[in-house]
Amino acid sequence: MRIFLFIFILLSSLTSSAQFFKVGPIAGICGAQVEGDGYGGYNKLGFIAGGFVNTALSEKMAVQFEIYFINKGSFDAAHPDKGDYEKFSLNINYIEIPVILKYKYHKFDFEIGLYIAKLVGTPHLENEFGEIFVTQYPFEPYDFGGLIGLSYQINKRFSCNLRTKNSFVPIRDFESYDQQIGILNKLFSRGWYNVDLNFTVRYHFGK
Repeated sequence: MRIFLFIFILLSSLTSSAQFFKVGPIAGICGAQVEGDGYGGYNKLGFIAGGFVNTALSEKMAVQFEIYFINKGSFDAAHPDKGDYEKFSLNINYIEIPVILKYKYHKFDFEIGLYIAKLVGTPHLENEFGEIFVTQYPFEPYDFGGLIGLSYQINKRFSCNLRTKNSFVPIRDFESYDQQIGILNKLFSRGWYNVDLNFTVRYHFGK
């Protein structure tokens, strides 16, 4: 985690001497689910906080580096009034680093990229009977995946971003309950994968 913070601070410091870098904070929310756990829907609400460094490659193209804390997982509530007493909750935290290629069209930026994430702390699982202790098939220390997104420049200082992300490799080599639904489990029939939607607001320092 200290290495990630050092990289971000180093790149941020370049803005004091290199005007072609843009830098700023990121804050927002994450709607998450886990492909393979048997529960659908972006029902797990988390938060995002961090920053970005951006530099132009041409008039239309730019590359962006980000680092932020993100809260992911899965959630399915019980509905006793409907005779459904099952409950499931997974809370999992990461320090995530995306590298993104951006294409500008008027006030919009279309983006595609890859990310790597480092697990922070111990994932917390819970069902209707209480906490689930993971003794076998532990969660992987890293998550690797891809993303696509769209940004809108509100004004010179603020922009908003909508992004979807998906793991390429399992975050846990555990039995999959989504083999008839999840694309990755249809292809590989293995494990759990993070899937999340992010909405963030960014503030842009400098010119």
